[in-house]
Amino acid sequence: PTHAAPPEEVADSAAYFSVVGFILGAALIVEDFLLRPLFDPALRSVLLVVSLTVATGCLHLDGLGDTADALSAGRSRERALEILRDSRIGNYGAIAIFFVLLLKCVALAGLAGRYRWLALYTAPGLARWGMIASSTGLTYLRAEGAGSALLAGDSKRAALACSALTTLGLLPVLSMPTLAGVLAAAFVVASARAFYRRWLGGVSGDLLGAAGELSEVAVLLAVALCARLAAASTR
Repeated sequence: PTHAAPPEEVADSAAYFSVVGFILGAALIVEDFLLRPLFDPALRSVLLVVSLTVATGCLHLDGLGDTADALSAGRSRERALEILRDSRIGNYGAIAIFFVLLLKCVALAGLAGRYRWLALYTAPGLARWGMIASSTGLTYLRAEGAGSALLAGDSKRAALACSALTTLGLLPVLSMPTLAGVLAAAFVVASARAFYRRWLGGVSGDLLGAAGELSEVAVLLAVALCARLAAASTR
């Protein structure tokens, strides 16, 4: 029979989240290269976003949708927690998912050359770092759930290890666009942590998924902005 991993082992695995993201990013670069003779950048971008979504089992997008739905509860903490426990996606959630996917596709479609592969590589890795960094030191809102095992161990130690591995993963591609992506992800993390603490007093798996998705979008937009500024400076 298959046994679930102990919570401590799951918590320790958090240190490697960004590594998994960078591996996914490298796979996306290979996919983009293979698809280049067949499709234009816009269509390739859509296919890459689909691939990334499938690779994560739509789990993070589901968290984004549930978080957006919970925001509709206004100031009612109890109602927000109730919505987070509901697996169904409402209107707010569907709209949030739609626009996040749209932003990813459009941001990637406008990128070419090194900016494109930098975005593909760094965004998934920094998004997963964002999930771990968003949870560090915060209370988990449910006794059980996707994030309970993740936060079972020393979350600060896992976050430090994840940050160190993220830094190592970014060193080979260190550049202004990379730094811009890091700053964008860090801004999302800081904002999410402050908001989650004030809104609900902690985090859940859905909230971490939302932080990851928003970090990914922020990185893509930051790299796209760098590409736009670079193009303007050469005119």
